[in-house]
Amino acid sequence: MEIPLNHRTPETCPHRRHWPDSNHGAIACCSILGELVGSDCLDRLQVGRDACLACCDSFEPTSKDLNPIIASLLYAVAEGIIAEGGIEVCDVARSKELLQQAERSLPIVAPGEDDIADIARSSASQLKSITLNDLGSLLPVPSRECATRVRRWSVGITTSRRRISTLEQCAQSVRRAGWEEPVLFIDGEMEIPKSQSDLPSCRRIPALGAFPNYALSLMELFMRDPHADAYMMLQDDALFPETSVVRQYLEDVLWLGKTPGIVSLYCSTEYQQQDAGWHRFNGPWVWGAVAFVFSNEAARAWLTSPLVYNHRAMANDQGLSKIDVMIGLFSQSTGVPIHYPSPSLVQHIGTISTIWQFARAVNARKAGQFIGDLLRSDE
Repeated sequence: MEIPLNHRTPETCPHRRHWPDSNHGAIACCSILGELVGSDCLDRLQVGRDACLACCDSFEPTSKDLNPIIASLLYAVAEGIIAEGGIEVCDVARSKELLQQAERSLPIVAPGEDDIADIARSSASQLKSITLNDLGSLLPVPSRECATRVRRWSVGITTSRRRISTLEQCAQSVRRAGWEEPVLFIDGEMEIPKSQSDLPSCRRIPALGAFPNYALSLMELFMRDPHADAYMMLQDDALFPETSVVRQYLEDVLWLGKTPGIVSLYCSTEYQQQDAGWHRFNGPWVWGAVAFVFSNEAARAWLTSPLVYNHRAMANDQGLSKIDVMIGLFSQSTGVPIHYPSPSLVQHIGTISTIWQFARAVNARKAGQFIGDLLRSDE
């Protein structure tokens, strides 16, 4: 987890209100909880110092943007009020709304896991013996139509400051999946995990925003190696199965269809298919730019497309996001195909997105079936 530049403490937190009769400030109330419930003068809103310390180690919350600690406290408060049949300042209907808000703000936890770091750590040890046949049995290799093969890769990871960082887990999984030196494209001020400090990097100061950083990063990959067969663009909340057969498997698969195009290694719940395998996408792609692979031809075409420049030039900085949407529009307008796997080869692990301010990697923003989970469950 990244520590905010202006790190809070219980003593400096603007949301902590000392309880009038507390023992040297050991018990206090939280003004955010008070704002949500409708009063900060309730015994049920008392918060112990241990909870305050945990909250200060997370990002600073607001009443609209709860961190996991405030969300868990709110959940307990709302449940208690509902059990009582409501209170004067907060009836049952309002308490149910608060319960839903708290649920939306709680982090995703996989069965038997504590957090995303545990998911990444466990996959490294549990997938060492996985073979190409194991992977192919869950995601069948299609018959080859395209003569062009992928042997030369250029890989980049775009990253920016997050309230809860996922870069270390992402980069570690990429390297263990077979790509040892991805380039980090850092948008703005942020610390790089020490374990990944040996990677080549490019930093943009001041920060540009997600879309321009993505476009410039793909351009730089091309300028570094204009003859690469494939340019893989990853966002810093992508998680691969941590076994080197992933790269070998993709070199057996790419390219799909008759001509080289674009491949998403990520399949959101929204795009999940009943039949396991690789599918050509039909329609406007909108769910996720977590992990795209561009052929050399597709990368050139996307980088020179008027769609890219016109999008960035939109008024009021509207062209700072929607990477996935623009790749989808490019595919539709040019006929360059997008293929994707179901189950997903990559999981989206961002608990809180840099794009969706109040949303987590859940529901359609998450892979419903992740190949890494299926490989572990088969052991």
